[in-house]
Amino acid sequence: MDIQRIPLAGAKNTRDFGGFPTKDGRHIKPHRLLRSCELCVTTENDRKVLLQTYDLKKVLDFRTAKEREEHPDPEMPGVINLHMPVLDEKALGVTREGQDGDFLEQLAASVMAPGFDATRYMSDIYEKIILGDHAAGQYSRMFDELLSQKEGATLWHCTAGKDRAGIASILVLSALNVPENIIEADYFKVNDFLREENEQLCRSVEDKMNNHSIHDGLMKMFIVHKAYLNRMLDTIRLHYGTMDGYLAKALGLDRDKREELRALYLN
Repeated sequence: MDIQRIPLAGAKNTRDFGGFPTKDGRHIKPHRLLRSCELCVTTENDRKVLLQTYDLKKVLDFRTAKEREEHPDPEMPGVINLHMPVLDEKALGVTREGQDGDFLEQLAASVMAPGFDATRYMSDIYEKIILGDHAAGQYSRMFDELLSQKEGATLWHCTAGKDRAGIASILVLSALNVPENIIEADYFKVNDFLREENEQLCRSVEDKMNNHSIHDGLMKMFIVHKAYLNRMLDTIRLHYGTMDGYLAKALGLDRDKREELRALYLN
């Protein structure tokens, strides 16, 4: 299927899961489930679109306290904004998530360090999220919030909207019984939506460090990669057997809750 972003001027990685098909022939209801990057980049008109067109009611912010403090979400009338940090600063480390001046220098220094493997570094973060009790608690809370939202849209985001929000999206789509190939297509779509932004950011880091040999390493930190997704799924299979096993055992989303979720969000 052709996965389209919501055409916002500021937030390039915002999309609606409405219309995504499930394995049993149903579809996700439109204007109910949205994923995004941080909302501080939205324009006034972007926020008007989210409120008036998509009936936004709830925002789930997966960023750290520091990220949230430095780049707070704008307040929107009638919208509940919940802080649900999946990782703290130490656990998150240096990634594309949470960029500022210090971040760019730290990231470049990491990429230039002898023996640094960006793919392994990012894959390790995915494993850490899947096995972490705190991260599981936040994703479990995410499902509780979705189950309590009877109307209107819920939007979740981190900073770039690719890793913490990407994992959240995989979990939600899996719980709704969306086919794996569509889940994977949605996961990788962020690379298309943020390609220009990532290239600009990469060039700015290279220029700042006066080092133009770190492009490939930087880009591995800025995009999602098959290796990251594989590490997540392999970790789930190793420790929980199946995605349903992870949803039930780690997140408390048993069969009854999954059926309730599908009744709420599928037509």
